[in-house]
Amino acid sequence: MAMWKARSCPKCGGDIFLDIDEETWFDHCLQCGYIGRRANAECSECGSEMYFDMGRYCCRHCGHIRELREAGG
Repeated sequence: MAMWKARSCPKCGGDIFLDIDEETWFDHCLQCGYIGRRANAECSECGSEMYFDMGRYCCRHCGHIRELREAGG
């Protein structure tokens, strides 16, 4: 089942199409081509869903950012 989110792209404010690739959910913007991977994690600040973007977890609701830690320490 396809899901659309009108005017919710974080880059251009365009329409987002929710899609799945194997086991990972993605947001695709129809206007600018933005692709955001859902992180299946909750924001520790506001409880909203986090997204994986540019090597870190980002909350689109409150702007909280959680950096990835390198393996081994």
